[in-house]
Amino acid sequence: MGRITLGLLLLATLAYSKEWKLHIGGMHCIACTLAVKKALLGVPGVKEAKVNFKNETAFVITDETVTLRSMQNGVAQTGYTAKLAP
Repeated sequence: MGRITLGLLLLATLAYSKEWKLHIGGMHCIACTLAVKKALLGVPGVKEAKVNFKNETAFVITDETVTLRSMQNGVAQTGYTAKLAP
């Protein structure tokens, strides 16, 4: 019974995941990517963040409660900018 409940909970979580591609401004090195990743992972509801300074992008997986503004605020606290990437 516990496995079934856990499985259903996992499926429900996956169903409400959202993927974001962000353009991150101001990154210059690997240390920058680590700071941005840490900031994004510090936003409640962010499940995963992959940051690439060369492309100035971040790929973020969140739950349904996360907004662009909450991620922008988290990134801004580290001195960088974030906006939706095309």
